[in-house]
Amino acid sequence: MKKLTLILTALTLVVCSNVVAQNNHPSLFGNGSKHVRVGIGINAAGMPIEVSYDQGFKQDLFGVKKLNLGLGGYLGYYGDKDEIGLWTDGSTFGYKYSHIILGARGLFHYPLIPKIDTYAGLMLGYNIVSATFYGNGTDPGSASAGGFAFGGVVGARYQFNNNWGIYAEAGYSISYLSFGLVYSL
Repeated sequence: MKKLTLILTALTLVVCSNVVAQNNHPSLFGNGSKHVRVGIGINAAGMPIEVSYDQGFKQDLFGVKKLNLGLGGYLGYYGDKDEIGLWTDGSTFGYKYSHIILGARGLFHYPLIPKIDTYAGLMLGYNIVSATFYGNGTDPGSASAGGFAFGGVVGARYQFNNNWGIYAEAGYSISYLSFGLVYSL
C-alpha cells in the first residue's frame, strides 16, 4: 500500500511539473465530457485507493446556465493486516481486513472558480467488509458483512491540457479526503 501511495504521488508530481506551464484550458464539463479519476484517500483506518468515472449527461440543468449533471461509477478499496500474536514456533497470526465500496454517483458541476471544475453530488452503492484470520493454529473464525452505502462529495478538478488533470474531493465514500489524477477521454 505504501509503494502504491508513493507511485501515485510521484506520478502526480511528474504530470504537474510537465504540464503546469501550458495555458490550454479545455471546456470544464458538459455533454460528452468523460473523466476517469484514480487516486488515494484518507480515512480513519488508512489510505484507500479510489477509481471513478464521470460522464456529462445533461447541460444547463433546470435552466441554470453552466449547471451540468454528470453520472458515473465509483470503486473504493482499503485493505489492512493486523498481526496480533506470535506462536511458540515463531510464526505469526492475526487478521486481514478488506473494505470495498462499489457505487453509482451523480455529480452536479458548476464552475464556481474560473478554469476549475467544481462539483457536488451523491453516491449510492454497496459496501463489502471482511475480516479473515491468518496463521497456523486454531482459526477463531472470519467475518464478512455487506450493505447499502450512501455518501456525499464535493470536489474540484483542474485540467492541465485536454487529457490530464488533478482532482481533490471531500465527503464520504471510502475516504473523507482524496486526491489524484484525472484522465479525460
